[in-house]
Amino acid sequence: MNRELQNFFRELDDLIQDSEHTINEIEKVVFTQRYRLTDEHIAIFSVQTIAMLYAIWEGFIQNTFSKYLVTLNKLNIPFSDCQDSLVIFHLESRFKQFKEYPEKTTKKVTFFSDLRNHFLSDKISFSARVNTESNVSFEVLNKIMSQFALEQFPERWGDNYNYPNPTLKEKMKSFLDYRNGVAHGGDISSNDKVTQEVFNGYKKLVIDLMHGIYDKIYEGAIKKHYLK
Repeated sequence: MNRELQNFFRELDDLIQDSEHTINEIEKVVFTQRYRLTDEHIAIFSVQTIAMLYAIWEGFIQNTFSKYLVTLNKLNIPFSDCQDSLVIFHLESRFKQFKEYPEKTTKKVTFFSDLRNHFLSDKISFSARVNTESNVSFEVLNKIMSQFALEQFPERWGDNYNYPNPTLKEKMKSFLDYRNGVAHGGDISSNDKVTQEVFNGYKKLVIDLMHGIYDKIYEGAIKKHYLK
């Protein structure tokens, strides 16, 4: 494997370890009575653990795929050899006009000129920005995987996210429902109480997904998924 890719996977492994450490520390502070919190404080902070867990999850997605784009840039992939889905991702990120075509002639000319110069370039240079739509749901995650020409996650994933357990799609939806209830000022009391068991369920979800994403990117890199 290319040295740049090897460095990326070392960084990704460190990111997963750091994320797991932070998640475990959140659990210790709120749920283990390490700091002798009152019942009232536990009730308040336990709800916030879901928002914190989600922040770690979305941050992981942003960091992982941004770092991967930077790594792909270092490979100096010829434009003509790059996987089509990555080219489309790049063009839509670089040229917003594809989604909102300009009406003024001067802006159309500028768009065409920039686009022509872009296609005359020998190498592709990805923007390191990844759109998570501020809600990394099952659908958004698989959209990102598809944009990167990576294997998508199935609704029924392994033994833990299969009958009789909730599917991966269902588990991610309930995770987002909890998070959005907190983040958007909804009626938190209408949700199930966030116990350590509930937290551990979503903790496992996030950690499983982190390792799953690592495995899928690694497999893709081995197969040089970024090439046609």
